[in-house]
Amino acid sequence: MILVRDVFQAKYGKGEKLVALFKEGLTTWGEHINMRILTDASGSFFTVVTEEEIENFSAWEKNLSDILSHPDFGDWFARMEPLVVSGSREFYNIE
Repeated sequence: MILVRDVFQAKYGKGEKLVALFKEGLTTWGEHINMRILTDASGSFFTVVTEEEIENFSAWEKNLSDILSHPDFGDWFARMEPLVVSGSREFYNIE
């Protein structure tokens, strides 16, 4: 199993809007992903993290492809982009 963690630094004061947008995405793409949303309790302000456990990289690539090809993704991403300063993706083996 692999843990995929996407870490987003939201613009100042935009963390709640980013969380709401991810929750909206979960209702749209929920059949493709089983994702948790985390927010900062310490560290950098307005950090939003999504986590997903997947079987292997092939499964992650298929899920990502399904989401990116969804007809609503472009609009969703256009609304996300102004909320985010930066982001990164991390992969961890679950032992």
